[in-house]
Amino acid sequence: MRITLALVMATLLCAAAPVLSQQGSGDTELQLQGSLSVGGSGDQKDSGSVAVQLGRFFTDYQEVGLNAFGVFQSDGKFGGFGGPYYRYNFSTGKVVPYLGASAGTTFGKFGGGGTSTIAGGEAGVRFFLDRKTAFTVGATKTYFFKTKEFDKGLTIQFGFSHLWGK
Repeated sequence: MRITLALVMATLLCAAAPVLSQQGSGDTELQLQGSLSVGGSGDQKDSGSVAVQLGRFFTDYQEVGLNAFGVFQSDGKFGGFGGPYYRYNFSTGKVVPYLGASAGTTFGKFGGGGTSTIAGGEAGVRFFLDRKTAFTVGATKTYFFKTKEFDKGLTIQFGFSHLWGK
């Protein structure tokens, strides 16, 4: 009986060990995302976006990195932004919700054309398929300092993350 109890306790302790956690301090993440927006009525145009983010976890929960975001519109216009981001991850398990903030500079026909300083907020969830690969769903909202307004709508992005390190 004691041996069975000891085996059960050892199994539970092993299952809870941080070795089974997903991201951790020192890991690097490459995230590729895309989105598609169908314009509907009014002055909104169909558009699609791609985003590439390269980040580094400086704790098990906190990540900093660089972001490049490009938007393609159905009328042939292209623009985007790039800059640093910060993300706080609320867990280290198989499902990892997060909140983040970013800053950057626009280029091309994004946010009214020309260059502008922007700030963004994001929220999302990573669903880890294994220790190094996750499917990501996130939403972003951007504020343009030049025009003093938020972007129209909410950008929903889907993508994959790959982590390495430890």
